[in-house]
Order: sequence, then C-alpha cells, then structure tokens
Amino acid sequence: MKVKYRKKFLKQLSKIQLNIREQIEEFVFKQLPVTTSISESGKIEKLTGYKGFYKVRFGVFRVGIESKANNDGSVLIIRTVMQRKDIYKFFHKYFHPTVGSNLQI
Repeated sequence: MKVKYRKKFLKQLSKIQLNIREQIEEFVFKQLPVTTSISESGKIEKLTGYKGFYKVRFGVFRVGIESKANNDGSVLIIRTVMQRKDIYKFFHKYFHPTVGSNLQI
C-alpha cells in the first residue's frame, strides 16, 4: 500500500516522547507500507463521522490517517499525530462536512 506523510505529521512526531515515538515510527514507516489493506493491520480504526478517515491508538496519542483511492490503488496519507484530547477537534475543524453548523464538539 502506498503511504504519504504530511510535513505536519513528521514535525509533530519529532516532538513526542521517545518510547511512544518509536512505536509510532515502527508502525507508520515499517508495518503500514507493507500491508495490502487497512483491515489487515489490525490497529487501524474508522474515525466515526468522517468518510475515508481513520485513527491508530498509541497510548494517549492518535495518528490521523486519510485513505484516498486513485488509479494505482489506495493511498494512505498520514496527516497528524496528536493527543487524544486534541485530534478529534482537529478533524472536526478541518474535515467535518457540517463545520459552521450548530454541531457541538
């Protein structure tokens, strides 16, 4: 599976404590590129309410992933890594289809 990494993700990753960062790096740089489907990894969960978006848990941190289909197959875009308390606000702000409505976080 093809994997792309956003600069923001790489910058955020460099600021995470070493033991968690090593777990995340192992998954996104070594395990994820060799998987053939999202379900094969066993760690990736659908992000409720966001079509094509997923999360992976690492302690209090979450890795935000977007899945896009193109002519060559699926591409996973690793968008962000944040603490649990912040990642849902991030996705709501930038990717929720009803932003601007009276929907509360």
